[in-house]
Amino acid sequence: MSTRKHQRDDRGSAGPDTTEKVVTRDAGRLTWWLTGGSVLLVGALVAVVVTVIEGGDGTVAPDPARVAELEASAADRHVDQVAELIEHTRAAHEELVPVLESLDEALPEEGSDSAGDLPDSDTIADWSRTTDNARAHLDHAESGETGFNVTHAGLRGSVDVLGSTLDALDVAVAADEEQSAELLELTVDLRDQAVRAWSVAATQLDVISIDAGHGHIHLSPGSGALEPDEAEDGDEAVDGAPGHQDH
Repeated sequence: MSTRKHQRDDRGSAGPDTTEKVVTRDAGRLTWWLTGGSVLLVGALVAVVVTVIEGGDGTVAPDPARVAELEASAADRHVDQVAELIEHTRAAHEELVPVLESLDEALPEEGSDSAGDLPDSDTIADWSRTTDNARAHLDHAESGETGFNVTHAGLRGSVDVLGSTLDALDVAVAADEEQSAELLELTVDLRDQAVRAWSVAATQLDVISIDAGHGHIHLSPGSGALEPDEAEDGDEAVDGAPGHQDH
């Protein structure tokens, strides 16, 4: 009995107990990453982003010169972003206007008679491809200031609604007479929503363009709830503004 106990004790002490070492090693690494590593990272970011000065009362405040530099850089980026959005919106507008004019002929406003036969599926497919190409012009903008983001989202959203308009029209031309009439009403409503949405977004684009120093920019869909003001494109532009282009 004593022999088995002695053997069991020997086996128990024969292998090294590494539990404490493993836990200590892992805990040490984890502690460094959560403390020393994080402190170094945060310290580096603070050093890069802002230089601090200590006032006479011991308080820490940002360096006004560095803050002004960062604000100027953000303002220049906004001006350039607006210029780029104007360029892409103008390209999209040039592609969309013929589609809207064709829709106006096929689907006059509510209460008006159609000016001609409904387009066939091949024609609608061509319009859809054109709309997709126009949408692609508005797909690549990076996030910016709130006014810029709202304008960009509004423009893309209006083109999306126009795409839904063409989908509904395609179903309408293939439906029987009763269903076609209902679907055409939906199509007209969607077309009008797309035009109104573009009008609002284009007005907002005019606002941020003036604010960014590029002057007025009028890209009306041709008809809609909001008509542009009487100013000419480029009016109120600031000469020498970063990213400024003549319109």
